[in-house]
Amino acid sequence: MALFGFGKRKKQQAAIDFEKQTGEEGKIYDDAKAVRNAVFVDEQGISQDLEFDGHDDQATHYVGYENDAPVVTARVTKLDKDILQIQRVATIDWARNKGYARALMDQITEDAKADGYRSLYLEAQETAVSFYAKQSFEVFGQPFLEANIWHRKMERELYPED
Repeated sequence: MALFGFGKRKKQQAAIDFEKQTGEEGKIYDDAKAVRNAVFVDEQGISQDLEFDGHDDQATHYVGYENDAPVVTARVTKLDKDILQIQRVATIDWARNKGYARALMDQITEDAKADGYRSLYLEAQETAVSFYAKQSFEVFGQPFLEANIWHRKMERELYPED
Protein backbone atom coordinates (compact mmCIF):
# COMPACT_ATOMS: atom_id res chain seq x y z
CA MET A 1 0.00 0.00 0.00
CA ALA A 2 2.79 2.46 0.77
CA LEU A 3 3.95 2.21 -2.82
CA PHE A 4 0.77 3.86 -4.09
CA GLY A 5 1.20 6.88 -1.82
CA PHE A 6 4.86 7.39 -2.62
CA GLY A 7 5.64 10.73 -4.19
CA LYS A 8 2.19 12.16 -3.59
CA ARG A 9 1.92 15.27 -1.50
CA LYS A 10 -1.07 15.70 0.73
CA LYS A 11 -3.07 18.83 0.10
CA GLN A 12 -2.19 21.14 2.95
CA GLN A 13 -5.08 22.63 4.88
CA ALA A 14 -4.98 26.41 5.09
CA ALA A 15 -4.11 27.57 8.62
CA ILE A 16 -6.55 30.42 8.92
CA ASP A 17 -9.27 31.65 11.26
CA PHE A 18 -12.43 33.29 9.92
CA GLU A 19 -14.60 35.94 11.50
CA LYS A 20 -17.63 37.72 10.11
CA GLN A 21 -19.81 40.71 10.90
CA THR A 22 -22.66 42.59 9.31
CA GLY A 23 -22.37 46.32 8.74
CA GLU A 24 -19.59 48.88 8.76
CA GLU A 25 -18.79 49.19 12.44
CA GLY A 26 -16.01 47.28 14.17
CA LYS A 27 -12.64 45.63 13.73
CA ILE A 28 -13.73 42.97 11.23
CA TYR A 29 -15.08 45.56 8.80
CA ASP A 30 -11.98 47.72 9.28
CA ASP A 31 -9.81 44.69 8.45
CA ALA A 32 -11.96 43.82 5.41
CA LYS A 33 -11.64 47.40 4.21
CA ALA A 34 -7.84 47.31 4.62
CA VAL A 35 -7.54 44.14 2.51
CA ARG A 36 -9.88 45.52 -0.16
CA ASN A 37 -7.93 48.79 -0.27
CA ALA A 38 -4.64 46.94 -0.69
CA VAL A 39 -5.92 44.64 -3.45
CA PHE A 40 -8.55 46.56 -5.39
CA VAL A 41 -7.54 50.20 -4.90
CA ASP A 42 -3.73 50.01 -4.61
CA GLU A 43 -2.98 46.96 -6.80
CA GLN A 44 -5.74 47.08 -9.41
CA GLY A 45 -6.24 50.84 -9.50
CA ILE A 46 -9.98 50.79 -8.83
CA SER A 47 -11.22 54.08 -7.40
CA GLN A 48 -12.30 54.11 -3.78
CA ASP A 49 -15.69 55.47 -4.86
CA LEU A 50 -16.31 52.34 -6.94
CA GLU A 51 -14.84 49.92 -4.41
CA PHE A 52 -16.75 51.35 -1.45
CA ASP A 53 -20.08 51.72 -3.21
CA GLY A 54 -22.39 52.43 -0.28
CA HIS A 55 -23.60 48.84 0.11
CA ASP A 56 -21.22 47.70 2.86
CA ASP A 57 -23.66 48.65 5.62
CA GLN A 58 -26.10 45.89 4.57
CA ALA A 59 -23.47 43.24 3.83
CA THR A 60 -21.83 40.53 5.90
CA HIS A 61 -18.06 40.85 5.79
CA TYR A 62 -15.84 37.81 6.15
CA VAL A 63 -12.17 38.15 7.07
CA GLY A 64 -9.59 35.40 7.29
CA TYR A 65 -6.69 35.86 9.70
CA GLU A 66 -3.25 34.30 9.54
CA ASN A 67 -1.57 34.79 12.92
CA ASP A 68 -4.00 37.63 13.68
CA ALA A 69 -3.18 39.43 10.41
CA PRO A 70 -6.11 39.98 7.99
CA VAL A 71 -5.20 38.27 4.71
CA VAL A 72 -8.42 37.44 2.83
CA THR A 73 -11.90 38.92 2.72
CA ALA A 74 -15.28 38.75 0.98
CA ARG A 75 -18.53 40.67 1.13
CA VAL A 76 -21.79 38.69 1.10
CA THR A 77 -25.29 40.03 0.48
CA LYS A 78 -28.70 38.45 0.20
CA LEU A 79 -30.24 38.76 -3.28
CA ASP A 80 -33.44 37.00 -2.29
CA LYS A 81 -34.54 34.27 0.09
CA ASP A 82 -32.71 31.59 -1.94
CA ILE A 83 -29.68 33.37 -3.44
CA LEU A 84 -26.60 34.77 -1.72
CA GLN A 85 -24.22 37.05 -3.65
CA ILE A 86 -20.49 36.93 -2.99
CA GLN A 87 -18.49 40.06 -3.81
CA ARG A 88 -15.15 41.72 -3.13
CA VAL A 89 -13.17 38.48 -2.68
CA ALA A 90 -9.56 39.57 -2.15
CA THR A 91 -6.32 38.15 -0.79
CA ILE A 92 -3.30 40.21 0.27
CA ASP A 93 -0.46 39.65 -2.21
CA TRP A 94 1.97 37.94 0.20
CA ALA A 95 -0.72 35.49 1.34
CA ARG A 96 -1.74 34.21 -2.10
CA ASN A 97 -1.40 30.58 -3.20
CA LYS A 98 -1.81 29.28 0.35
CA GLY A 99 -5.41 28.13 -0.09
CA TYR A 100 -6.90 30.98 1.93
CA ALA A 101 -9.40 32.16 -0.70
CA ARG A 102 -10.51 28.57 -1.25
CA ALA A 103 -10.97 28.09 2.50
CA LEU A 104 -12.94 31.35 2.65
CA MET A 105 -15.23 30.20 -0.17
CA ASP A 106 -15.72 26.87 1.63
CA GLN A 107 -16.71 28.75 4.82
CA ILE A 108 -19.16 30.99 2.96
CA THR A 109 -20.66 27.95 1.21
CA GLU A 110 -21.03 26.07 4.51
CA ASP A 111 -22.71 29.09 6.15
CA ALA A 112 -25.02 29.61 3.15
CA LYS A 113 -26.19 26.00 3.23
CA ALA A 114 -26.73 26.17 7.00
CA ASP A 115 -28.85 29.30 6.48
CA GLY A 116 -30.99 27.58 3.82
CA TYR A 117 -29.75 29.28 0.66
CA ARG A 118 -30.13 27.29 -2.57
CA SER A 119 -27.49 29.02 -4.68
CA LEU A 120 -24.50 31.35 -4.67
CA TYR A 121 -24.01 34.08 -7.26
CA LEU A 122 -20.94 36.16 -8.08
CA GLU A 123 -19.44 38.33 -10.77
CA ALA A 124 -15.86 37.14 -11.20
CA GLN A 125 -13.02 39.04 -12.76
CA GLU A 126 -12.11 37.18 -15.95
CA THR A 127 -8.74 36.18 -14.45
CA ALA A 128 -10.50 34.47 -11.53
CA VAL A 129 -13.09 32.43 -13.48
CA SER A 130 -11.01 29.23 -13.34
CA PHE A 131 -10.61 29.62 -9.55
CA TYR A 132 -14.40 29.68 -9.09
CA ALA A 133 -15.02 26.99 -11.70
CA LYS A 134 -12.92 24.60 -9.58
CA GLN A 135 -15.48 25.20 -6.82
CA SER A 136 -18.48 24.23 -8.95
CA PHE A 137 -19.43 27.73 -10.11
CA GLU A 138 -20.71 27.86 -13.69
CA VAL A 139 -20.42 30.81 -16.07
CA PHE A 140 -23.54 32.23 -17.70
CA GLY A 141 -24.28 35.25 -19.82
CA GLN A 142 -21.91 37.45 -21.75
CA PRO A 143 -18.68 39.03 -20.43
CA PHE A 144 -19.13 42.58 -19.16
CA LEU A 145 -16.84 45.43 -18.21
CA GLU A 146 -16.88 46.79 -14.67
CA ALA A 147 -14.24 49.19 -13.33
CA ASN A 148 -12.36 48.64 -16.63
CA ILE A 149 -11.99 44.93 -15.80
CA TRP A 150 -13.76 42.14 -17.71
CA HIS A 151 -16.11 40.07 -15.54
CA ARG A 152 -18.29 36.98 -15.91
CA LYS A 153 -21.47 36.09 -14.04
CA MET A 154 -21.23 32.76 -12.23
CA GLU A 155 -23.58 30.69 -10.11
CA ARG A 156 -23.34 27.59 -7.95
CA GLU A 157 -26.34 25.55 -6.93
CA LEU A 158 -26.22 24.30 -3.36
CA TYR A 159 -27.48 20.86 -2.56
CA PRO A 160 -27.69 19.20 0.85
CA GLU A 161 -25.24 16.49 -0.24
CA ASP A 162 -22.55 19.03 -1.36
